[in-house]
Amino acid sequence: MLSEFEAIERTYGAERAGDLRKALHFLLRRQFVFAGDPRSATVYNTVMDGRFRAVVDGFFDSCGYRVHRDAEAQWAGITAMGEDVPLPRMRLDETIVILVLAAHWQDEVNVGAVEDRAVVVTTLNTLFDRYKDMVHRNGSNAITPSRFREVLKEASQRGLVDLGDLDAEAQDLEVAIRPMIKLISGADALQRIERYVRSQEVGLAVVEGDDA
Repeated sequence: MLSEFEAIERTYGAERAGDLRKALHFLLRRQFVFAGDPRSATVYNTVMDGRFRAVVDGFFDSCGYRVHRDAEAQWAGITAMGEDVPLPRMRLDETIVILVLAAHWQDEVNVGAVEDRAVVVTTLNTLFDRYKDMVHRNGSNAITPSRFREVLKEASQRGLVDLGDLDAEAQDLEVAIRPMIKLISGADALQRIERYVRSQEVGLAVVEGDDA
């Protein structure tokens, strides 16, 4: 890959080569980039730039990642092609929150309740209520409201959601769920939550396929 980077620097200059390196580091660290985020435009534009596409794809392919791009919704990201690739492994509670996010996003998409870039806007309390409806049927209190919010913050660091300011009185905040949530949750988020509930009912705290 060194020769490809040197060729880009010769052809497009050191600044663009630097932008490319920053974009690669960003995706390795954050996994996804969304064009609407502050200070992310250069990363997004670089990953989407046709002049650098082969280098970006080749770099991540050599590391065991697949690059995903969505020009319409204006996001890009990477997912692992195998279990041995070092993307963060999610804990059980993180997996459940991601599945709740994905199920809510898909339901809203199905009825056309989406904003620009296929974003679904909801609130923390709405999502937690949905979590309780889906998972607490067995009386379990596996995830507290504070932990649920912590997991949402972790998801925001990966670019999966955007969080608004906390309303201290209502203890609520706006959550914008982004379309890349579908990539790390699978197409069967609701079914996987239901399997989790059934497993809890028989004393098993396991969710199938809990990798990012």
